[in-house]
Amino acid sequence: MPVINEARRISTPRAGRARAVPACAGGRVSRFLVGALATALFACAGSSTAGFTPPASAQEMSPGSEEALRTARAASDRKDFDAAAAILRPALRDDPENKDMLSLLARVLAWSRHFDESIQTYRKLLARYPDDAFERAGYARALAWSGRSEAAIPEFRRAIQQDSTDLETRIGYARALSWDGDLAGASREFLRVLDADRGNGDAWLGLATVARWRDAPTASDAFAERAAAHGADSQGLAEERGAVRLALRPQSGTGWTRSRERQITSDSTAFQLETAGEFLDGRATLARSVGVDMRASRLHHWEKTDGPPSSLNLNYDLNSTGVSGDLTFRRRYPVQFQGGLAYRRFEARNPAVLFPLGRDDDFFGYHSRLWGYLGRFTPSAGVRRDFIAIKTTDALSGLPVLVPGGGTTADLGLRWDASGRVNASGSFAKTFYTDDNERTSVAGVAAYRLLGRVPRLTLDYGLTWADWSKPSASYFTPLESVRHAAGITMTGYSERASLDYGARYEFSFMQSANFSDIAANVWSANVGGTLLKWMIPLGVEGYYSVDNHSYRTWGLTLSGSVRW
Repeated sequence: MPVINEARRISTPRAGRARAVPACAGGRVSRFLVGALATALFACAGSSTAGFTPPASAQEMSPGSEEALRTARAASDRKDFDAAAAILRPALRDDPENKDMLSLLARVLAWSRHFDESIQTYRKLLARYPDDAFERAGYARALAWSGRSEAAIPEFRRAIQQDSTDLETRIGYARALSWDGDLAGASREFLRVLDADRGNGDAWLGLATVARWRDAPTASDAFAERAAAHGADSQGLAEERGAVRLALRPQSGTGWTRSRERQITSDSTAFQLETAGEFLDGRATLARSVGVDMRASRLHHWEKTDGPPSSLNLNYDLNSTGVSGDLTFRRRYPVQFQGGLAYRRFEARNPAVLFPLGRDDDFFGYHSRLWGYLGRFTPSAGVRRDFIAIKTTDALSGLPVLVPGGGTTADLGLRWDASGRVNASGSFAKTFYTDDNERTSVAGVAAYRLLGRVPRLTLDYGLTWADWSKPSASYFTPLESVRHAAGITMTGYSERASLDYGARYEFSFMQSANFSDIAANVWSANVGGTLLKWMIPLGVEGYYSVDNHSYRTWGLTLSGSVRW
């Protein structure tokens, strides 16, 4: 449950509404920051109250209420929020309509993390003063800090309607959007604040956090520097810098993977494709600007025909040694780019196969993707070349051979994040295979989040139309196919246990011109965690599927690494 440091406001409204003092705080604060919250809150407390002349409402207080308010403010200035609340509660029993004391009580309760009582106090205030933008914003903050960001969002919007010039309220609104999972809306709101005030350090800090949550820690690093130059909250800035350091730490590790797939080439023919082996990977950052990822693998690949084992039930049996490298250029947020190269060298493992390895024994692949965050839209374009084992006939000998082929895919995509709950995306792709085949596909997916708290549940539905120029004896080629897929995904995390997890179920149904209808059930899950204060990440991923033809597929990957 994130808690945000709030820029300190004076306790007593002036001329019937609250006014803001210069911002001295902001940014995302971790779960242990009760004391740090108070430090940031009162960094500018002296300047907020020095020389302040109480308004008429305060001057008309009874002597007892005025003394209680003065004493509570002094306790609050010392960051003794519990003492301030203890002074205000009995004073309010004698003077229950006193707005100034109710307002201060609501704030000190929120600052001391007594959120439920703070929220109830704000509701009393807003029942009497529904058009008070200051109290409405305070109520929204208390909701957001207590983990009820979805309930806080409409309250922030109402406060902004009442006073659109209050940048602190707009920053609180952007943070609530980000906690609710609406990173597109949060980014847009932070940028609006920066359009109004380029020197707002807390807005730069909020944008840094959103960039990091969008897997761009190098961009977060640049925004954090701007936040520091413009006086952002020191505690929130320290936390963001710590998160960036963790994300940019070099990391290396190893893992093992095993999978079994089905290559269906006709209604009567299906092959069992299996892969098993180990891999090493590593990650680093160059000049805090460019991410570098490397992987090396040693894998065993084999494909068997259905039926009892025999000396000729293997289509092919190969070992492969592969290396790949990726570069990510994400510092120029909101424009992002990633690209990489891959090389695999194959060698025959068993000569008793139907398709021995031909003269070509290596494969070169690549991938690149460019995308940008434009408000609630994310357009993208990419190209990649993936490995495909092609079973064919050698042009010189006329004998069956296996060729390490590939498919080169170019695609365009567009994602729309309507809110933290709803998103939709569409894509168009064209693939060209080394066996002179082509594939055209158009796809769309819509998703709706059922639950916003941990764990989160999301429903999605996807529709894909695809067609190949001809059938293939090497891989699955459903002609003029239409595939429907509906799924539910659960994701969650535990900061205390340094654990994140996810699970998904999907049902799909596909019709095509050359295959019987295929209905499949797919289950997948993943668990990841870290030991020794984020130094040793570990992970497990797996999936299993079965269709109406009793074809089963599964996969399992185990990984572990070390950061330094």
